[in-house]
Amino acid sequence: MPKILIVEDDAEIVNSISLAFQYYWPEVELISTHLGKQGVKMARVGNIDAVILDLGLPDITGFEVLKKIREFSSVPVIILTVRTHEDDVIRAIEEKANGFIAKPFRQLELMKRVKAVIGTG
Repeated sequence: MPKILIVEDDAEIVNSISLAFQYYWPEVELISTHLGKQGVKMARVGNIDAVILDLGLPDITGFEVLKKIREFSSVPVIILTVRTHEDDVIRAIEEKANGFIAKPFRQLELMKRVKAVIGTG
């Protein structure tokens, strides 16, 4: 069963992602945190198959989270953010994110992108 980590500080977004997975891909195990530093720890020890990562977090930026994860893992990371400036997209590519989705997001697109990066479809 795939295990997906959501690093997102907006509880409504976490709920929306969770409902989408329950409906479209119920076999996935979801875990989440609203803090970037906790997300890094969870990615390190949690046997994670993919990360859905917001850029605007209360403790450290999503880019810092991505950079720290890349120090120890090549786990797929999909950025899910309201920040859509070209500079943010380019930085995500440079920091080796595996995808970039703007909020508000389309549920089916998110599902397909997560499945694609973990190799299940």
